[in-house]
Amino acid sequence: MKLVLVLPPLTQLNTPYPSTAYLARSLRSAGIPCSQRDLGLELMRRALSKAGLTEVFDAVAELADAGEPLPEPAWQALSLRKQHEKAIEPAMRLLSGADPSLAARILETPLLPRGPRLSRVDLTAFGTMGVLDAARHLATLYIEDLVDLITATIDPGFSIARYGHHLAVGPVGFDPIAEKLEQTTLVDAWLDALADSIEADVVGLSVPFPGTLYGALRIGRRLKARGVTVWMGGGYINTELREVDEPRLWQCVDALTYDDGEGPLQALIAHHSGGPDTRHRTRTAEGMHSASVPAEPFVPAAWYGDLDLSAYLHILDTLNPAHRLWSDNRWNKITLAHGCYWKKCAFCDIQLDYIARFEKAPTEVLLDAMEELIEETGISGFHFVDEAAPPRLMRELALGILRRGMTVSWWGNIRFEASFTPDLCRLLAASGLIAVTGGLEVAQPRLLKLMDKGITVPQAARAAAAFRGAGVMVHAYLMYGFPTQTAAETVESMEVVRQLFSEGLLDSAFWHRFVMTRHSGVYADPTRYRVSIPDTDGAFATNDIPHTDPTGADHDQFDDVLPQALAAWMRGEGLSRPVQKWFPRGSVARPKTPSDLVRRSLSPAHSPLKASARLLWLGGEPLEDDGQLLLPTADEMIAWPGRPQELAWLAALLDDAQPERDPLTMALAQKRYPGKWSRVADRWQVLRDAGLIGV
Repeated sequence: MKLVLVLPPLTQLNTPYPSTAYLARSLRSAGIPCSQRDLGLELMRRALSKAGLTEVFDAVAELADAGEPLPEPAWQALSLRKQHEKAIEPAMRLLSGADPSLAARILETPLLPRGPRLSRVDLTAFGTMGVLDAARHLATLYIEDLVDLITATIDPGFSIARYGHHLAVGPVGFDPIAEKLEQTTLVDAWLDALADSIEADVVGLSVPFPGTLYGALRIGRRLKARGVTVWMGGGYINTELREVDEPRLWQCVDALTYDDGEGPLQALIAHHSGGPDTRHRTRTAEGMHSASVPAEPFVPAAWYGDLDLSAYLHILDTLNPAHRLWSDNRWNKITLAHGCYWKKCAFCDIQLDYIARFEKAPTEVLLDAMEELIEETGISGFHFVDEAAPPRLMRELALGILRRGMTVSWWGNIRFEASFTPDLCRLLAASGLIAVTGGLEVAQPRLLKLMDKGITVPQAARAAAAFRGAGVMVHAYLMYGFPTQTAAETVESMEVVRQLFSEGLLDSAFWHRFVMTRHSGVYADPTRYRVSIPDTDGAFATNDIPHTDPTGADHDQFDDVLPQALAAWMRGEGLSRPVQKWFPRGSVARPKTPSDLVRRSLSPAHSPLKASARLLWLGGEPLEDDGQLLLPTADEMIAWPGRPQELAWLAALLDDAQPERDPLTMALAQKRYPGKWSRVADRWQVLRDAGLIGV
């Protein structure tokens, strides 16, 4: 049996979406061979090639000859056809990292024809030294202009990171999808050709987002027509299609799998090969299959196998630093723990397995996987894709990285926990943590309590300060439109966010509007949240649920203002401007939040260490020098004079406080001190500033 795991169009172009790579690691561990294809990347590379653009311009020219109305940018692109066909291959080489020497050419000469996006570009943020980044930004806007051309003239569902997204969002019927499947645009023809190139007996299609469903169904239908067995799973299937009742679906797919796909996939493989029927968490045209099987451990790391990582693109379409992490570099994907250790937030899918079942990965297994991935991919950057990385597990990972002497960069999502002390954040930064993203959501006490977020604004401010103090970038996810949220509360949350930027505690943030999902706490208890939910029976896909919030505000008034203010704050502008000034005069009231709320929430940089705290020395090797120890830090040498016995004690303490040594506690360090502790207590802060932490 030849098995191929496929990512359909489209997810992201900078790095493989990890779903098939996690499945591939599980199959490899079970001795089951498979290969992987990213048809989203392949489709975009087909479109954004000289041959692809030739087909695009031929199609647009046919429309023009037939008298079809074309938007002005399409006429401009047609007039510059030869320049586009000349420029596309160099632009793609630059974005793939294959030819950075093109950067100066792109910046200084008119190589890239200007479309609407490229014509509005502002490169001042890159200064005089960011030549490569500036050129990549231009090249990204250039290919986005070309994708816009395809969208406007050939296929309205096509975009840079999704295909047919509008067909799959919210309570939708299958009829529009079926109609689209019967059509064949130029983009569809490319996708059909890619599907025809798959040589397999069985294909597993991963469908993580609405913008991948249509492509997956088209691929599946074409494969089934050739006699290939097609299975489908992923995030969209888990959330939207858990109760699907649509006969036409089975023309495109033979089975759907739910929750973690590793176990169901191996059971399907065994059944397909003539083994016993242990299918579970699987739906076919026959109905649900729920064999009783032991729960399998989750897979904590991806394995990319035969995916060509050099083919991915360094897309630079935003100056938001956190969004750049997501869309720019290539990252190895890895997970500290399955599920969420909090699993209470009312807006989240807390009823589903991917949130509700919390299971930790053994730290040594993670470290082994990281070393293996570095060896296989040549990439030492890791994106931890946890719902929320547990502080204790982050601590153990950091200690392991330092103990093994690994040099890595890593980042991921966290909750703004009180556990993130300045000392812990210094440890995480020393191990290679470069950024964290976390949900501050509505940033208002009443609403944070109502949604069971489990954090407070002062607590979040202190955690953000601890990370920023350690040099770690901080990004906040923000929400508006939560049930019962008033306009005044949204303005108050704006004020909190303004203060966080003003105090230097946030590097970036993003506002999104609340969306109710079928598996959330809000949907499970609409009475508590004072919302009414219409009947969605008969819909093909049902996850993003429309709702009525009679006590909440008209949230449309914030759709433009919130991102405008946020964009200014991220540039360091408008931080002293009263937030009500972002709105039309007199439309909102001045916020009541104290203007120094965030500042008053902050703690001293170093709080007293508990007796049980483990001491760790992050500085360099101390040097003896005429009755004193010189303690090297990143910036300077700090002198510690003292008696010979005290210097010997300090040298031994710093040696014992290495990550690879047995844990040394604060209590033990005090016990070993040769004299009264009061003699050194007033100088203890010097050591902590130099790099001695307690975690």
